Amino acid sequence: MGAVDITADGKRRVVVVANDAGIVHAIGRVLRQTAGFSLVGYVGGRPGVAALVASAQPDVVVVDDLGAPAQAVLRIKEVRAAVPEAKIVLLVPSTELAWLKDAVSAGATAVLSKAIDPASAGTLMREIVRGRVFHCLPDAVASSGVSSEMDAVQAQFGLTPREIELLQLVVSGATNGLLARQLFVTEQTVKFHLSNIYRKLGVANRTQATRFAYAHGLVAPAPADGSQSETVVMKAA
Repeated sequence: MGAVDITADGKRRVVVVANDAGIVHAIGRVLRQTAGFSLVGYVGGRPGVAALVASAQPDVVVVDDLGAPAQAVLRIKEVRAAVPEAKIVLLVPSTELAWLKDAVSAGATAVLSKAIDPASAGTLMREIVRGRVFHCLPDAVASSGVSSEMDAVQAQFGLTPREIELLQLVVSGATNGLLARQLFVTEQTVKFHLSNIYRKLGVANRTQATRFAYAHGLVAPAPADGSQSETVVMKAA
């Protein structure tokens, strides 16, 4: 556990589970602008972190998607068992519902997009802790068959979880710079992942990749009204 700040009386204690230091610093910036919270520590997203998290007696645990949804879900489950009273907030680059229902079932209290405005993120953190936010997962159970089918298609083309997340952001029209900020990586890393995606799909650019993704069911269909997906997904606190 890396100590980051000292909790003042009356402040909610926050612990971050993330492999990328950029995530920790970004959350720290948000909390410094949000009254009532102190970031008291962070741990990597490896197995067996629950005891370390519990030792900090957190009120809130922020779990990064770790670039590997299955691992993030496992960390949520471990943390929930270790600190059953804490609020668990999952950070994701996109709020597509393909696996978020698993995160909620594992114990996530809330799921926030990394694209959300920092000021809004701080406000939402306060409301999550107060138990004032509710947003059900629409058709989460009913869509499980669709999600399983999508997973099978993604596996067919050999896409990694990180590449799938990147592809979902690409089809939304995000630039390389925006992709880098949302994923907390460099633009060079984004270009590296994109080149791998193009190679696996047999396309030459993001326009072709977008068409291919929709045509082959690699991403969820675009909303009929052109609206963007929700930036916040909650369950009852």
